[in-house]
Amino acid sequence: MSARHFITGGLGCRRWTHSFAALALAWGGNALAQDVVSVPAAHLHHAEGSVAYAPQGDKEWHDVQPRRLLKRGDRLWTDRGSRAEVQAGGHALRLNGETQLVLENVGETATQLSLTQGSMVATVTRMNPGDSFEVGTPNLAFRARQMGDYRIDVDTKQGVTRVVVLSGLAVVYGEQGEAMEVRSGQRVTFRERRLARVQQPLFAATDDFDRWAGARRRGEPTVSMPIVAQGVAPAPALPRGLVNKGPDIIIKGSAAEVAAQTGIPAHSAPRLAAATATAAAPAVATATASTPAVMVTRQPAAAAPVAVLTAPVASAKPIPTAATATPLKVTASSAPAGPSAAEIQAQAQAQIAQAQAALQAQAAAHAQAHAAAQAQAREQAAQAHEQERQRRLAQQRAEEDRRALVARAEQARRAASAAEARRIEEHRRAVAARRAEEDRRHLQAKREADQKHAAASVRADEERRHAQQARRAAEERHLEALRKADVQKLAELRRQQLARLQAQAGRDEQSAVLRRAELARRADDERREEQARREDQGRREEQARREDDLRRQRALAEQVRRDQARRDEEVWLRQQQNSQPVRPVPMGVPFRRVS
Repeated sequence: MSARHFITGGLGCRRWTHSFAALALAWGGNALAQDVVSVPAAHLHHAEGSVAYAPQGDKEWHDVQPRRLLKRGDRLWTDRGSRAEVQAGGHALRLNGETQLVLENVGETATQLSLTQGSMVATVTRMNPGDSFEVGTPNLAFRARQMGDYRIDVDTKQGVTRVVVLSGLAVVYGEQGEAMEVRSGQRVTFRERRLARVQQPLFAATDDFDRWAGARRRGEPTVSMPIVAQGVAPAPALPRGLVNKGPDIIIKGSAAEVAAQTGIPAHSAPRLAAATATAAAPAVATATASTPAVMVTRQPAAAAPVAVLTAPVASAKPIPTAATATPLKVTASSAPAGPSAAEIQAQAQAQIAQAQAALQAQAAAHAQAHAAAQAQAREQAAQAHEQERQRRLAQQRAEEDRRALVARAEQARRAASAAEARRIEEHRRAVAARRAEEDRRHLQAKREADQKHAAASVRADEERRHAQQARRAAEERHLEALRKADVQKLAELRRQQLARLQAQAGRDEQSAVLRRAELARRADDERREEQARREDQGRREEQARREDDLRRQRALAEQVRRDQARRDEEVWLRQQQNSQPVRPVPMGVPFRRVS
């Protein structure tokens, strides 16, 4: 079987000839363009990562976004780590990273694809009479026979194609017309174009791509979005190039002073999120509404310092840590004014000491409240324990009373059961005695009836034997009479047969005499005919010999005449040559004139 070759996206993928309808998947070129009408029934439904496409005839790739319509001849490519889902002809095509797919033909009844590289999981949603779903790969041709889920992997490095039927039924075809049916649950690997199977397991039963495709099929989310903390405004995007590489320093002062030193507007301080303390500070710090704090992050000399402001909060509530609040980083001015770094560090350490003292006082108050709560809880637990003990005693007494009542009821039931059993046993014995007496009477009556029947049978047998003897005697007499009649009839038939045989012998003798005469006459006729035939044949042979002699004589005369004519012609030619002599050309002798 011949095959057409097409190069799609730098990788080769063969297409089987269209004459084999069971093997053909996709015909490219102008021949298919004249037979198939392009229907825009495909679109990129979902994309994770970078997905590119190239129209038919275009050598460059272009970025593509979800919901974009695709048409016949378009090529799709998913980058490494990216995945995509394509809706084509009502079917779902899910592509793994580094996968190239070509939409050969997408319509309402026919879906023809080419997978030249990578992995694809196809969910065939319908398969009505006349519908087809076909995929061409460098090694084989794939056709779905039923609705279901199918996975196809094309490994260009090893030169193999793997087919996995998760559910449904499919058929794969080779180059020379080979066909193999793949049922649900089967996983087959092919290396060559003649369906040469690879027996060794080349891939795992289930991988991350299978789980992702299953989640997409069930409608589950497959992309984890970032979770934003409640009550905390998201941090605005920072300018590019700002990286926090220096130590965090907490500066004490009002919002106006911080704005003058760092260049941050004063009205933006209340909207900024809370910041974390330095590495030496505790995880949770407190501040008063009258003394807002500012955390400045310094960078190396090549970059401008970055400042982070904390909003004023109440003294009774802790400041959110970095796990619940996102700091807002802004760029300070290139020439900040204010106190030096040593002063700022000293102020920060003083503020940290004040915060630690406040925390210790608050912890002591909390310890006293906790001790009082524990004492009250122990008293309540003792009361609850006493109540539980009284309740358990009441339950035990009620359980003992219930068990005594149950025991008395069980004893009465057993006594009644014993009396009923004795009554039933007596009744059973009486019934057994009556049945035994009835059986004895029935047996006696049966024996008497059997004796009478035996005597009657003996008499009937004697009568039947006498009747049989009389019938045999009559039959013997009748047979003897029949034998005598048969003997007489046979003798008469023999006499008649002998007479017929004698008459037939006479007729046969006459017929023999007539046949001998006829044979003699025919022999004479044949002898005369043979003699006439021989004479005629001799005459014909003689005539043939005469004609042959005549032909030989005529041929000899003709030959003599031709020989004489040839000799006469030769003589005439010689005479003609002698009458006109020819002078030879001089050879080395000078010419002399003769006087």
